Amino acid sequence: MRKLLVVVFLFFSLNYFGGDDMNDVRYTAYFNTKNSNCILSVNGLDYLSTLKGSRSISTGSDVTDALENNAENNIGLIFFPSEPEVKSDEYYCEVKLVRSVNNNRDDMVTYFKVIFDGKGNRSYRDSNGYSIQDINDKTGNAIIRGISNRIKFKGDEKPENWLTAYRKFTVSGIPEWKWTKASPQINDLTLRSRLIDSYKELINDLKIGDLTTIKKKYSLALDEYAKTDLTNDTDLFFNSIGIVNAVQKGKVNLNPDWDTFKVLTYQNDRMFCLGIGGASRMSPIQFFNADGKRIFSWNPFFAVIDNKVVLVR
Repeated sequence: MRKLLVVVFLFFSLNYFGGDDMNDVRYTAYFNTKNSNCILSVNGLDYLSTLKGSRSISTGSDVTDALENNAENNIGLIFFPSEPEVKSDEYYCEVKLVRSVNNNRDDMVTYFKVIFDGKGNRSYRDSNGYSIQDINDKTGNAIIRGISNRIKFKGDEKPENWLTAYRKFTVSGIPEWKWTKASPQINDLTLRSRLIDSYKELINDLKIGDLTTIKKKYSLALDEYAKTDLTNDTDLFFNSIGIVNAVQKGKVNLNPDWDTFKVLTYQNDRMFCLGIGGASRMSPIQFFNADGKRIFSWNPFFAVIDNKVVLVR
């Protein structure tokens, strides 16, 4: 669900927010950072980040598949200025959300930026030096400011108190995704047990390289991925996930330590997965090569539809 885009900084801001034919509307988030650890979050799902690699990037993602028609959605940033080798007086992270119709007309939805001036304490516990710049907005909703401490780096409890900035918005004209009709679940031992059983089935299929069965179980998600790109080519998305290559080059871990994984819930308790937590959600489905090096991790999402646990993303 992370289709990266080549970003050209040319954005058209029109005043059109009327109705359009279903499936013709797309929402794209453009993500730009400078010297910063930052995560782009959409309805609680981490779409893009600078937690690995460069701290200064310009990219974007189609986030339509995480949104719900005529409901309260949110988009936000989780920000911490990094420590560059050469001191800088400019640290920021920004998001620009646009709505496009037929992929050829862009309407600005919201555009905001979080900034650190390079002075003083980087922890947001001391908020001096931090600011939020509201550049453009058509939602009419205020930016919600807060603090997050869920990001942990190996062997180090710091940095702490990351600045968070979110804005609520509503959407229209996108497909009615199946997960929006899923039954909300109580995060209890029953749900955990059902999820573990579903993961075990996938692991057994991957053990024997039964990609046909995997595709069948993943068909709902693949169909909806294809819709976001206005195509019927589900194979394109299945091949891009990395499962095919992982089966060819490695072996799936048959015995995850289930006790280390917890149930992570999203979208008002309608979508969930098992993860160790943090920003990466470390999935139980992991592939290793002959040298014992992890080469791939598949992070699917599930929902309960008609009382069945199904793959939805």
